[in-house]
Amino acid sequence: MRAARLAILSLVLLVTPLVASASAMETGSPAAPKGLHGFLLRPNEPVTHTFSRTPAFAWAPVRGASCYEFELATSRMFDGSSVVWSNVSADAQSGKHCRPVKVSFPAQDNGTAGDEDSQEAGSAPQMVRTTVAPIRIPAVSVNLVLPWFTGKPYALYAHVRSVTTKGASRWSRPFGFDMRWEELPVPMPSRPGLVRWTPVEGATAYDVWYPDIGKQLRTHTNVADQREFYAFHLDDGWWGTIKWRVRSVRQVVGSIPNGLPAVSYGPWSTEYATTNPSWVSGKLTLGSAVSDRVSSPKTAGAHQLMPALTFTGDQDFRGTAYRLFRLYASTDRDCVNVVFRSSVVGGPAFAPRVSGPLALPTNQDELDAALFGILPSAKTEGAKTYMSDGTPLVSNETIREGGGLLRVDLPDLDVTTTRYFWTVVPVGIRVDESGTFQYWDTEIPQDACQAGRLATFGKRSHAAITTAGSPFVSGLTPQGRLLAQAGRRPVVYSTPLIAWRPVVGATQYEVQWSRVKYPWRKRGSTRTFATTSVLKLSPGLWYYRVRGLNAAQVGTAAMTWSAPVQVRVVRPTFTISGG
Repeated sequence: MRAARLAILSLVLLVTPLVASASAMETGSPAAPKGLHGFLLRPNEPVTHTFSRTPAFAWAPVRGASCYEFELATSRMFDGSSVVWSNVSADAQSGKHCRPVKVSFPAQDNGTAGDEDSQEAGSAPQMVRTTVAPIRIPAVSVNLVLPWFTGKPYALYAHVRSVTTKGASRWSRPFGFDMRWEELPVPMPSRPGLVRWTPVEGATAYDVWYPDIGKQLRTHTNVADQREFYAFHLDDGWWGTIKWRVRSVRQVVGSIPNGLPAVSYGPWSTEYATTNPSWVSGKLTLGSAVSDRVSSPKTAGAHQLMPALTFTGDQDFRGTAYRLFRLYASTDRDCVNVVFRSSVVGGPAFAPRVSGPLALPTNQDELDAALFGILPSAKTEGAKTYMSDGTPLVSNETIREGGGLLRVDLPDLDVTTTRYFWTVVPVGIRVDESGTFQYWDTEIPQDACQAGRLATFGKRSHAAITTAGSPFVSGLTPQGRLLAQAGRRPVVYSTPLIAWRPVVGATQYEVQWSRVKYPWRKRGSTRTFATTSVLKLSPGLWYYRVRGLNAAQVGTAAMTWSAPVQVRVVRPTFTISGG
């Protein structure tokens, strides 16, 4: 009798969209997915149609779905020329299978190149090539940096369809949305020779405009120096009061479509004015380091970004006065292992730029013009420049032939045990037999530091925030079919979708996962330009961590890791039912 009863028992899958359910065997076309919407951290956030950074997307699961196909476009028509991202295969079996799809598209050269997994250095244009795994859960993370882009009614549209044993369902209703800044840069207290503002979430750079001289510059940090006003100008009237405006910039990474801008901008701020004191001659003395915070010369305050460096005075150790200067940062207090070389500046501050250094006059005629005008920015300093010992010098702001990465930031370090050491040296002009100007440091950094002209600063990015009360983890729960917040100790079926808050200075993110929390043993990793990612993990207990990657850093792009987050992935739950 028992055997006979077991013969008529059936296994009923409670929670998995990967195996065909009874409804999938019924006649009729599969239903289109419902409830498609974008989100930043959790899928149960209030629905919005405006985002400052690329959102993830979620929808209600479709019973019997083996996988989902998703498209993002600049048109509700989703025609070929408007599609931004798609995992729909182009073969004859499109909509009938769940297989990885290869995606290839041009990437904008915006200084974030260098991802060996996805980009080919030196190609023109660079190509992002990746394989998109089948979407097994009702959510997707799109590995793109979308520009700020608004439309009428919306600039961007997403839709999704399910794939079952009967084929593809109808496409869902499009979800429309705009990409837009949430705030504007606001001035912060600064130092002579500098302007400073609050960072804007979602910005990848900033433009600063000095309207009185018609000059714009670009920086990756939240400070800009006023070198144009000081260089070759001895009259305080040039820099006494300086008007300026700033706007945030968002550069696209991995985007292609017609009509989608490669660079987008927030609005210009209102016009601000900063006042600088009169020039005071005297012994060169180092001042504060300034970025998101201000640190004194003797403290290694940790900056998230390469800070502006300030000083006063103009005399070398012999008492000779100069009005051009170069700054150096080193990893040792003797300033022998130099890791950063500034461009020549004429004012009491230097802040790194990504728009190039000033083009220095190379002869007397150009110098005469500079005395009454403003030096332009260029890819190089133009003139030949040397250290005091005759070593040719190339500043970190130099834009090399062929473009590529501009290393104008420094890597993180442990500020409790180590720091960066910096100094400033005067720069003089030598004229060769042909009348050509050459720019020579009058001292070597080593001598300046050993004589006591030495200051320090720390560099440490903030860790990515991956939790707020509970981790930003979403997934299909073992007890139900809804994609939802997974609790303080997340337990999800199949692939979890994780999210985090953006990190200041990060141009990309790395996610690693491990079976153990300590000692960490990497079992896999992925990189993304977004602030969300879907992890393909086998059943069991896992830990993951996230860090930003700052492509402008010297040597390594790595920033600070987040604390490890625990997530448990379980197998689908079955039960036995019978009559």
